[in-house]
Amino acid sequence: MLFTFDKDVLDEDEQTLSSYGIEEESRLEVEYSNMKIRDIGSLGLRFMDVSNSQGLKRREWSSTAPRWRRTRCGLCLEGKCTNSRCEAYNQIVIIPIGYKKFDVLLDSDDTTTVCPICKNYVQPSSCAFNNCWWRFEGRKLEANSNGRPPKKCSSEWTQVDDAYHYFEELKSGTVTWMQLILEAVKNKPV
Repeated sequence: MLFTFDKDVLDEDEQTLSSYGIEEESRLEVEYSNMKIRDIGSLGLRFMDVSNSQGLKRREWSSTAPRWRRTRCGLCLEGKCTNSRCEAYNQIVIIPIGYKKFDVLLDSDDTTTVCPICKNYVQPSSCAFNNCWWRFEGRKLEANSNGRPPKKCSSEWTQVDDAYHYFEELKSGTVTWMQLILEAVKNKPV
């Protein structure tokens, strides 16, 4: 099986997608034996639907939280540790990001989104905020989009107080994000 784009075979591990001229909304082709499958779709990330503010919940601080559930002010990401040798294996861990702008699809890597215990990469699946002003912007695929383009969405600045503000999965749901930029700042933006 090979991935191709514009008749180029994408077979060099050291190369990035952009080095092949692949941009957002580009379509890759898969070649498998003598069969071609076109239009495998754009890449994206399954992540909490942060555009659904109904799911944003507030939780008071706990003095008994495990080490992998410790946070700091600003943005935090959450994901499951998959390292079977880690104390936090199969647990949802908190990845403190702090006060900054973070592109969830582009900035997540083995230096930024890691388990706080074993330091292995963790695929982020949700986010939370505390003691900050936050907002998001992105493009998401609607459920059953049937070929429709991703929907652009964003939020105004929202303030959260000294508690853990997280998205409850049953209320918010998860969607495929083609782009998701989260931003947290300490002071109210002007």
